[in-house]
Amino acid sequence: MDINKFDWTEGLENKAIFSNDKVLIFKMKKSKYVTQNIPGPGCEMDDFEDKLLGCQCLACDRDCKCTAQYGNAYKDKKIDLTLLGSSVTPVFECNSNCSCPSQCQNRVVQHGISVQLQIFNTDNKGLGLQTLEKIQTGTFVCEYAGEIISLQEAQRRCNKQKDTDMNYILTVKEHCKNGILKTFVDPDKLGNIGRYINHSCSPNLSMVPIRVDTMVPKVCLFANRDIEPLEELSFVYGTLRPDQKTGTKCYCNSNGCTGFMPFDEELKSSFYFLE
Repeated sequence: MDINKFDWTEGLENKAIFSNDKVLIFKMKKSKYVTQNIPGPGCEMDDFEDKLLGCQCLACDRDCKCTAQYGNAYKDKKIDLTLLGSSVTPVFECNSNCSCPSQCQNRVVQHGISVQLQIFNTDNKGLGLQTLEKIQTGTFVCEYAGEIISLQEAQRRCNKQKDTDMNYILTVKEHCKNGILKTFVDPDKLGNIGRYINHSCSPNLSMVPIRVDTMVPKVCLFANRDIEPLEELSFVYGTLRPDQKTGTKCYCNSNGCTGFMPFDEELKSSFYFLE
């Protein structure tokens, strides 16, 4: 298969993603494209290798064991909006061990990107991602995918960065019966289109960790409101501490802008922290 040299996804997504200025890909693309999380230094390999059990449904309903414990997260392929808050309920999609068809209502993010997106050069935030079509509330847009690494590796990489370097490491913090589970995702060298989405204090996307075949969460971005064509896509990188009066300046220009990017002491850097 011939790969279009202007496609930022390298032919790996359902839909090619181009930029409004074709030369951007040669000047600005510095990472190898991956469609889903891959194991990186320090990660627990068992989390990638141990497969989840599947249901035996011919057509999933209320008795499907994949949704019985946590409920059905989707209606008409749109996510339940109550899952877009800061405290999320675990979401498990039907998986490759399930008997249900690919059209099952409990299979959404595993099918990949279904909306037409575009890379563009913002005024003062570097590259950004925008939609070329209207996106309805609750629609899955894309993952934030990259290398899954340990806390120690995340700290090592952050310590090597210069003040002028972009930081892409995302931390997902989930509360579970055994305590707090943290997942570190770094798409800097190996990542998907999610790495180009900028921060906003009033974002139009919300993140939800969703599990499909393994316990490694897919960090998924859904529209939290209707999004119009050519709108820049954004999510909130974290919660600004009440006492934070300095740091990296925020350029989201939203009415609710806090003025600064979130900062976390554990990694000594700004990053998304999903509770």
